Amino acid sequence: MNFKRLHRRSLERVRSLDIPIPFDVWELCDRVAERHGRPIRLEPIHLPVDGPCGLWISGPEVDYIFYESDTSPLHQEHIIAHELGHVICGHKENAVLGEETSRLVLPTLDPRMVQSVLQRTYYTSAEEQEAEMIASLILQEANRRPLERNWTVPSEAAESVERLDRSLRSSTQDET
Repeated sequence: MNFKRLHRRSLERVRSLDIPIPFDVWELCDRVAERHGRPIRLEPIHLPVDGPCGLWISGPEVDYIFYESDTSPLHQEHIIAHELGHVICGHKENAVLGEETSRLVLPTLDPRMVQSVLQRTYYTSAEEQEAEMIASLILQEANRRPLERNWTVPSEAAESVERLDRSLRSSTQDET
């Protein structure tokens, strides 16, 4: 997949989202769910070490995003944003569950039956790249803050900062 095209298309999708400020991944899930007309339930779970960090499973009436509960909040946000990327892009749900993961996520069902039903579809590496790009851009856009124009510079650095500011402004104007 062409990286520039992937980035451009992903950025358009992310910028069309109503990303909450301050950022809250649970609020973002609610907004994506409303936009797509299906509720999304976030479920923390202990996943096997050698398995995925997150899963998106589309139920009959609800989409479930399972994410690793035993990791940092920032990693959890990234996992959730990645799985949301699959939803936003309209990918087919990830259907590759190992037996151990199947027992954790769907404990009341026979893992062999779950695997046989879910093995009908697989993410392509292009879909994984797209979901990862969406996740990274969501977190990047969420953490963007407008530049503070009124800041204080120590007097001994004022001249250097002024030259740097002029230089950056002129190079930015040259690009437009």
